Amino acid sequence: MLKRLKNADLPLVFVIMLLCGFGLLMVYSASDVMGSQRYGDPSYFFHKQSTSLLIGLCLFLFAACLPYKRYARLVPLFVVGSLVLLLLVLIPGIGLERNFSRRWLGAGPLVVQPSELAKIAMILYFASIYTKKQPYIHQFVKGVLPPLVILGTAFLLTLVEPDLGTASLILAACGSILLCAGLKKRHLFVLGATAVSGVVYLAFSASYRVKRLVSFTNPFGDANGDGYQLIQSYFAISGGGFFGRGLGNSVEKMNYLPEAHTDFIMAVISEELGIFGVLIVLGLYFALMLLGVKTAVRADDPFGKLLAIGITFQLMFQVVLNLGAMSGLLPVTGVPLPFISYGGSSLIMTLFLCGILVNISTYAKKQPVRHKRPVPHEKKVSSF
Repeated sequence: MLKRLKNADLPLVFVIMLLCGFGLLMVYSASDVMGSQRYGDPSYFFHKQSTSLLIGLCLFLFAACLPYKRYARLVPLFVVGSLVLLLLVLIPGIGLERNFSRRWLGAGPLVVQPSELAKIAMILYFASIYTKKQPYIHQFVKGVLPPLVILGTAFLLTLVEPDLGTASLILAACGSILLCAGLKKRHLFVLGATAVSGVVYLAFSASYRVKRLVSFTNPFGDANGDGYQLIQSYFAISGGGFFGRGLGNSVEKMNYLPEAHTDFIMAVISEELGIFGVLIVLGLYFALMLLGVKTAVRADDPFGKLLAIGITFQLMFQVVLNLGAMSGLLPVTGVPLPFISYGGSSLIMTLFLCGILVNISTYAKKQPVRHKRPVPHEKKVSSF
């Protein structure tokens, strides 16, 4: 299997490894104070993230070597397994509750987040099912509607945890696949309008979500409550300048910015490394997006194309939601920054997805560029 890595897309692998290494470094820098205070070890979160990274890299290598077309056979297992886990996490006594949310399963040090598996399952499912439905993709009832029932089930189960951020990511990733699957424009418009209307309605249907929206538009109106974290993020961003205070010299991580190593880790990056450091990170994400789209374009089959699109834009939507929340442009949804935020389940599943993307790019790279042979001009024969 490892022989397949000889033809791997090295720029893609290099960008992924850079993001992983930088993320591990920033987790240590952002969490050393909290680790010392809570556990008497400044490297506590660093060690846990290192373990998750090691597991994730093993899955990355496995996925990079396993031919991606085999996942089409495993789609039912992924879908049923993810839906069962999403149901189990809602059962009191089985699902673990943290910060008024029930999103985790596990015992002792082993904790998993089923919604992360659901993101992978839905991308695989949509890429597979809409590849099979290509002959009648223009028929809404037969070609478009049935898979949306499964998507709606996964969306609602994730929403009930409650986790509107991850539920919206699942919706957006599958939407990117639909956009590239060849649907009619009017079908895309109806589905897009329905999805946006539904998310807006759900955002205002719960009081705690409304409070987040209000704090996002005017954080200083509740500076000691819901707006506190965003205000501290502003202080971190403004205190960094162009080159920052220096690695490890963040002031906001000294118990000012809550959970600085998780969802708001980019604020610490901005404070310690300045705009310069932020631009480097954004450049790496932009490179990842370009390489992912290039992989989708060069893939030689519809399943590979749709799967690469789903993986690439799921990661990019996650980046947008995280950075939007950190900068006050979007509501706080609790979505981690891919590769960089602290969180084992997110990092492991992200690397697994990236391994699949690398495998698609490997097979796409093998395909020779087909040049059409010019047709020789025929000599005109006189009719005389």
